[in-house]
Amino acid sequence: MKSVSNPKSLAILGGTFDPVHIGHLRIALQLRQLGFAAVWLMPNATPPHRPQPQATAEQRLAMLRLATQSLDGIEVCDLELLRDAPSYSADTLALLRQQYADCAITWVMGTDAWNSFDQWQKPEVILECANVLVISRPGDKIKAMGWQHQQAVVRRAESRGLRDSHHGAIAFQAWPELDISASDLRQAIKQGDNVTFLTPDAVLEYINQHKLYR
Repeated sequence: MKSVSNPKSLAILGGTFDPVHIGHLRIALQLRQLGFAAVWLMPNATPPHRPQPQATAEQRLAMLRLATQSLDGIEVCDLELLRDAPSYSADTLALLRQQYADCAITWVMGTDAWNSFDQWQKPEVILECANVLVISRPGDKIKAMGWQHQQAVVRRAESRGLRDSHHGAIAFQAWPELDISASDLRQAIKQGDNVTFLTPDAVLEYINQHKLYR
């Protein structure tokens, strides 16, 4: 794994980042504003519940590093890219918990992921290793039943409190972010649309140089 900081509090935003866009970066900046000492963007290699990325792991990692090179406290972690197995969050967090035993770790997910959280691989292990922060946008509907709802009732915390919680807390944060997705960005690039400001200039230059998403 690439050398990264050893913070007291850490928020991890995972995904394919195919490609990274301004919505990802805004979330990372707002996580820093919540008080997390560090935010890691963690690209996955083999996502088990979604289509495989179009760009290679090396290309997605390169774009992430270009996007974050000037952002304080926001780093890229390549842990999942170094593993051959599917990128199960429980396995990733178990490894990180061994390495960062004293760190307050928070796993960040969107509403869609939270609503299917009970179907994830070993969700109880995730809560044994980390907190969970669910980010929603206007119009999102949080599942109000099932295992994850029961866990949220018992473990509910404030978002800012996660930076002081070792693991096991669940918080919800509504952020009216840009309505942009990686799939929309890929389609716009394929169509030849102007995507200026939807991803950093350095990332757009990389995409054009390598003729990605054409």
